[in-house]
This record gives sequence, C-alpha cells and structure tokens, in this order.
Amino acid sequence: MKVGIQGVRGAFHEEAAALWFGEDITPHPCRDFTRLLDDLLAGRCDRAVMAVENTISGTIQRNLRLLAERDIRIVGEVRMPIVQNLGALPGVTIEELQEVRSHYMALNQCRHHFIPFPSIRLIDDEDTAIVARQIRDEGWRHVGCIASARALDLYGLNCLGENIADDRANLTRFLVLERGRFADASAHADLATLTLVLPHRTGSLNAALSSLFDHGISLSKVESMPFVGRPYEYEFVMDLEAENARQLIDGIDALKRHADQITLLGMYARDRSQST
Repeated sequence: MKVGIQGVRGAFHEEAAALWFGEDITPHPCRDFTRLLDDLLAGRCDRAVMAVENTISGTIQRNLRLLAERDIRIVGEVRMPIVQNLGALPGVTIEELQEVRSHYMALNQCRHHFIPFPSIRLIDDEDTAIVARQIRDEGWRHVGCIASARALDLYGLNCLGENIADDRANLTRFLVLERGRFADASAHADLATLTLVLPHRTGSLNAALSSLFDHGISLSKVESMPFVGRPYEYEFVMDLEAENARQLIDGIDALKRHADQITLLGMYARDRSQST
C-alpha cells in the first residue's frame, strides 16, 4: 500500500503511517500538506496521514481547512508520542553548531533546550527529516536538526540530545485519510470531526451546543476559524464524542437544525492508546 506522508523518509508522518498500517508500506513523500491531499485525490497514493494537532503547539487549522475543501474523509486517527532529538554529523559537538534547523512546530516544542546555547540560531525549515538528509548530503558540520530517531538513523546522524521537547508528554494527532467524503461510518465510530457555520444571531452557538448535550454527546474540541467572505463571522471545527455511531448520527442530525452549513469530515474510532 502506498501511503502519502508530508516530508521525506524518516519524517514523523512516516512513523504515524507505520503505526496505523504496519511497517510493510510504501511511503509516498509530499513536500507540503496541499500536495499531500491533492496526491491522495489524484490516486497517486492509496491513503494518507496528516498531522492536525500537537499538545504543545496546538491545532494546525490550515490543515483542517484544506481537508474541508476536498472530497476526502477521515477514517481514523493516530495519537503518537513525539520524541524530538537533536542530531548532527558524527563527531560534531553541540558547541560547534551555529544553527539548528527544523519544521517550525518542532522548534516551538524544543526552545527551552537551547536557552543555554544563545549562539545557536533556530531556523524554520520545511520538514524535520529533510534537514537531516541535507546535513548528510551537504556535509554541514555547523548545522544541527531536530528530528525523529528514525530520521537520525536513516541519514547517519549522531544524537546530541534525546527527547529534548519542553514537555516530555508531547503528542501529535494524525488523521488517517481516504478519498471520498461520503461513506458509511465505522461500526466502532465514537468520534466525529466536522465544520459548522451558524446563523449570525444571538444565541446560535448556545442552541447548537445544547442540542448536542441533549443527545449525550461530549464536545472534546471546538475552535473558531475566520469565515472567508463573511467578515466577523466564523466557522467552527468540532470533535464530537459519543458511545457509538448511532448516537453521533442522531446528534449531528439535531445539530443541522441550528446550522447554516455542516461539513462532516469523518466518523471514526478514537485512538485511546495514549489515554491515561
């Protein structure tokens, strides 16, 4: 099976794909999230995984917007611990580094680690594993990277710091994606992700949330996103939790009576592997 990932081999997306599908997959690297979803739609990969949330850096709202705009559905999720590591060429010490490059979210997760090293510049780059590969290919002795252990091993880099995130309980949520918005929900579905546009009038959000409460549905996530073309109005992205798929369907049907627009992105089983 060919699975689309953002980044190159060794990226955290590859780890998430392997957790869901097993190691016997063919990664399909994509340079950014737009290309990832477009390649899935075009059939250049069979499935895809996409990060949407991190416990330190928060939600990647743009990815949810990209998903809502395409004929793609969520069929599962992977909540994966992210172990960030500082890598460099063999023989290089941290004192020799002038720069550390990585994806901006990885840098945001590790800034406190570099406070004792004020001479090291932290530079945003397009992907964690891409930087690891560049360091190997270009022989950069003054550049380090923040990346997965898989990437450091794949590109022959030495680990100068293991698990350097500011918060060791660092999880990223990845969505597992297929082509086609409409399909029967999994029999094991207890989580739904949707976007919601409400009438621009007083009490509309309260009425919508009350309808969910009346159907025994928990709201585990709600965030507002600007609604392009309608100033000072917002689109909400929500994660709804219930005991089963039937309860979710009934709750969403009730929600429709209070909404101008609902886009159901997927109904699927919550990943409880990291539950406390």
